[in-house]
Order: sequence, then structure tokens, then C-alpha cells
Amino acid sequence: MNIMIAGRRTSMRLEPTMWDALEDIARREGLTVNGLCTLIKDRLDEQIRRRGPSGDNAEVTLTSAVRVFIAAYFRRACTEDGHVKAGHGGGDPFVGTPFDLPPLDEMDHPESGAVTTAPALPLATKPVAPSENLRSALDA
Repeated sequence: MNIMIAGRRTSMRLEPTMWDALEDIARREGLTVNGLCTLIKDRLDEQIRRRGPSGDNAEVTLTSAVRVFIAAYFRRACTEDGHVKAGHGGGDPFVGTPFDLPPLDEMDHPESGAVTTAPALPLATKPVAPSENLRSALDA
């Protein structure tokens, strides 16, 4: 997709989910996507100016900088209460993400005519570290 960075058109390839996230952030911050991307580019340039081009930042593209920014922005906004409301920590880290799958009994299997169900992942009955839930789900 073409965006404007400091009044100059440039192309940036992001997945649809990343574009949605970028639009959400821009809306929250009272900016346009173009304005937000310009700020990210300006910040990246300033970091390189201050630190000098090094192995860490010499070849950073705007697209990768935007992806890192999106992840960092939402990580900063995460709270334990937010994770609980989102259904995190129950043994399935994909709940509510683009990688969430519908139960197998909701999927149409015309080639076999058979309907099967996915094994349920165990639900935590008390707060448990997410790695413990995942480990117990994998051991089940």
C-alpha cells in the first residue's frame, strides 16, 4: 500500500491485521496513518543519528520499524486484567487472534460426511503461569 511519509509517497507491505492495528493506534493517538508512519520514520532516523549506524539499526526498513512499533505499543498497553478479559492464560494462546480455529464440529467436511470434535484444552481453575497451562495442555 502507498503511504505518505513527510509528503513523499512510499510503498509499505503489511499484513491486513497489521494495517488494522496501525489504524487503531493512529485513531487512538489522534493521527492519520500517514502522520503516524512519518513520526515512526522520524524517530528511527533520530535514533540512527544519535547512536550512529550500527549492526542493530543500519538496515532497518520502515516496514520492520512499523511492525516493531505496533508490537511494542500494544505490549505497553497490556495489563493482567486485560489478558484475563481477552481469555489469555487458559492454555490456548491463539484465542481471539487471527490464528484461532473454530471447533471441528462447526467445520463442514463434505468429503467424508463425518463430523469430529476437537479435544478440549484443559481450563485453568486457578491462576497459573501461562507456560504451565500450555505445558499441561501439551502433555494431555
